[in-house]
Amino acid sequence: MGTASTDSRLLDVAIDHFGRLGLEGASTRAIARDAETLMSSITYHFGGKEGLYLATAGHIATTLHAHIAPTLDRASALCGDDGSIADACAAIHAMIEGMLAVMVRNETEAMARFIVREQADPTAAFSHLYNGVMGQVLDRMAALLARVSGNRLSSDEARVRAITLVGQVLVFRVARATVMTGMGWSQITGEPVGMIAGAIRANLNAILDHIQTGETA
Repeated sequence: MGTASTDSRLLDVAIDHFGRLGLEGASTRAIARDAETLMSSITYHFGGKEGLYLATAGHIATTLHAHIAPTLDRASALCGDDGSIADACAAIHAMIEGMLAVMVRNETEAMARFIVREQADPTAAFSHLYNGVMGQVLDRMAALLARVSGNRLSSDEARVRAITLVGQVLVFRVARATVMTGMGWSQITGEPVGMIAGAIRANLNAILDHIQTGETA
């Protein structure tokens, strides 16, 4: 097997190509060229185009998990198994803030294109993305929301609410063109990030207050 650096170059280039062109549209010849390696490297390392596509999904999941893991760890530290409602609220805020920090990074742009394609037309690669990071975030968020509600929320209700909370962060990556055009921004750094964080924080406080009152409808 070749070097890890060859694998990494191929995967990084493949994220961009598959994200822009999809599995069918991307060319292994072009991927190998841009990775500055032989096309045979794709067959040698990954068994072919489909193997490379699956490995790319796994690489994205691993990379995002590495970015998100500190946030999940912080949430666990803030609210353990016997944590209070206040602890759970603090943990949810930590998770959302950590996710926002990841989503506004420039390096997540190409990964987002790949993920959006899998959301619209999922393949076998989607399980790598979901099990690698998405599912873990939703599971943890839903459990914390159930804690905030005093366990009044059903499992499905907690998961739906978790999805909506995560969605208000993801929109700033997956709908970036709308955000940039609508706001007249050229980049999301500095003051724009603070503005987004403030709006999300206010939304989150209102939602958590609503859940705590028992008005779960």
